[in-house]
Amino acid sequence: MTDVSNGADRKPGTETFSEILSQAESWTGTMNRIDREEERLIELFDGAEQVIFSGCGSAYNASFSIASCFQALTGICCKPLHASELFLFNEMFLCRGKKTVAVMISRSGTTTETVKALRKADELGCSTLSITCFPDSPLHLEADLSVVLEEASEKSVATTRSFTSMVLAGNYLAARVAGDKKTEMAYRKLPGVAVRKMPAFQTLAELINKHSEIRKFAFLGSGSYYGLAREAQLKIKETTLLPADSYVTLDYQHGPMSNVDEHMLVTILSSDAGREYDQILAHNMKNLDGRVLVLTDSRVEDFMDCSDFVMQLGSGLGDGVRDILYMPTLQFMAWYKSVSEGYDPDNPKNLHYFVEI
Repeated sequence: MTDVSNGADRKPGTETFSEILSQAESWTGTMNRIDREEERLIELFDGAEQVIFSGCGSAYNASFSIASCFQALTGICCKPLHASELFLFNEMFLCRGKKTVAVMISRSGTTTETVKALRKADELGCSTLSITCFPDSPLHLEADLSVVLEEASEKSVATTRSFTSMVLAGNYLAARVAGDKKTEMAYRKLPGVAVRKMPAFQTLAELINKHSEIRKFAFLGSGSYYGLAREAQLKIKETTLLPADSYVTLDYQHGPMSNVDEHMLVTILSSDAGREYDQILAHNMKNLDGRVLVLTDSRVEDFMDCSDFVMQLGSGLGDGVRDILYMPTLQFMAWYKSVSEGYDPDNPKNLHYFVEI
């Protein structure tokens, strides 16, 4: 396995690599923070008729995953919304007259669009909750309540552990709001699984990188996995500058598969609910000469004859719970490809820690 050094001999991507490896610890800290604020957080959602999850970039991707799980667990109508849509076109997306909670997500807590969206939500009479990594940020200081994930903060520009921790914060909070002890305890198993599987995540990503013919990427996920597929394609675009796309799994056959050939890696974030269709799609992509990576929890034999690479978690956790366990493999994959292309994953081209307008 790759050894990433610190100090004067620092290699490109040192910080990002370390942040990917340390996710399990961040996840434990994230859930502990939700536990400590449980009473006030549950009270914030009391009587809520709609919940908006909003952010930009990786935080926007997180919003898709959280909104899906939050609605499934609590029964409250939830939707993801880009921060700019909230402060520019709120009349198109908010159901006026309904008690609304706006959950604003931003690693830095300083992103201009997200801060503007928070202020607009407050102006419209919404209750506000921020999820961020920095306690002195505008998002933390101005929201009605805030969850500050300091253990998930990062030095690198590209988000890795902060993304998975923010998703977990929203999902674990949903279980708390719903009073679903079984699901709450299932989330508590994630750090342990991540620690056990981290070497396998890294090894598979390193293996995939050895296939230099792979020059294009597509990430497919449905339900709560769609936001993760979006984030995986963002990591490839940010750190490797190679073409990458993300789609709802079955939508990929409605046009986008025209790009599939021997240079395309199609990654399927397989769900229990959609396993049968994931198999069909994997076979179809192989018939088009594409390379196929499948992330699954069990029954790896279902994909052995229709994939080039398979990651089996073996966590025993269901859809909506195990989701973030899929991310380290994909983050490592972007890291290895970035370094092999001669880039520094810690400092992607043209990007900064946050966007200020």
